[in-house]
Amino acid sequence: MPESRSKEPLVWIDCEMTGLDPTKETVMSLACFITNYELELVDEKGYEAVVQHSQEQLDAMGDWCKDHHGASGLTQSCLTSSTTAEQAADELLAYIQKYVPDRRRALLSGNTVHADRSFLVREPWKKVVSHLHHRILDVSAIKEAARRWAPNDVLKKSPQKAGKHEAKADILESIEEAKYYRKMFFMRET
Repeated sequence: MPESRSKEPLVWIDCEMTGLDPTKETVMSLACFITNYELELVDEKGYEAVVQHSQEQLDAMGDWCKDHHGASGLTQSCLTSSTTAEQAADELLAYIQKYVPDRRRALLSGNTVHADRSFLVREPWKKVVSHLHHRILDVSAIKEAARRWAPNDVLKKSPQKAGKHEAKADILESIEEAKYYRKMFFMRET
């Protein structure tokens, strides 16, 4: 049976973590934006949260995280935040449900979003992933396909990410990158 066109929304989430091991590390901050199937934002503001962490938790981070999150100000923001992970998970789910009330419709989307998902499938975030479809839209997979099969001129014009590793900036860059690949590969002139 051939595939049918989906007009379901996309839920874009990017997390900044204390490390990459979801069994030991935690989400420090996250941002979420929702687009329609044509990659148009349904809400310009989006959702952002910085999660409260203790000095001990932050001291346990690896050198890259200590350096980067320290320089960006995220480490200090986590120390002064009063938002718990449980509160952020509840707020994130409420934000998503405001624009995507039906379960299992919208796809989790982002760049290398499987890494974010590995944290979001754990408590207290699990309810967020449970509301979304089981499939994901990973822009980095499209990028890797392009690196192998796209003409050189398409690669040369692809959007370059700033590499800030800041949740809001990263997710908005991912949406722009998806728009570029959509235009280059999926919007045929008829």
